[in-house]
Amino acid sequence: MKKIFITIIAASFVVGCSGLGSLGNSAGSSAGSSGRSSGGSSAGSSGGFFKKREKEVQLEQRIPAAETRILIPVVTEVQVDAFRGGVLIKAKGTLDRQGYSNVNLVAVNKGLPDENGVVTYEFKGEKPKYTRAGPTPRSNEVYAGAFITSIRLASVKRIRVVAAQNQIVKSK
Repeated sequence: MKKIFITIIAASFVVGCSGLGSLGNSAGSSAGSSGRSSGGSSAGSSGGFFKKREKEVQLEQRIPAAETRILIPVVTEVQVDAFRGGVLIKAKGTLDRQGYSNVNLVAVNKGLPDENGVVTYEFKGEKPKYTRAGPTPRSNEVYAGAFITSIRLASVKRIRVVAAQNQIVKSK
């Protein structure tokens, strides 16, 4: 009984698909014949709903944005906290004015250590157009962080954070 039922469903599916395909063929053949008479090529002889597209799409090339951030004036503190997956580098910097944004530790050399095993980060931020001095020294501080995986950490001997006026180096 199951075999008969499955056979009936499969047969009706095949008949239904071939019926839809013939509708696509008749519409495609009338459009294709008019396309052939004008000198264009046919969309394909397979018929059905899936037709070959002749137009090729060109993707735009990504242009990297120019770096507008500058080095933070002074880095005052760097902490390296180890945990299971690697280390977290936390840096604190002091500014002359408030309003810096997009403050990050930017890896030099894609975060890979140099020949001496030193990984260098630049402490950068966007300087605002209009700034003012903060009312307290704490309001002129900024913080940023970065992460080094334990796999990459095996080849690292020191971590250096560079600011405009100074730098801090931490050893293992």
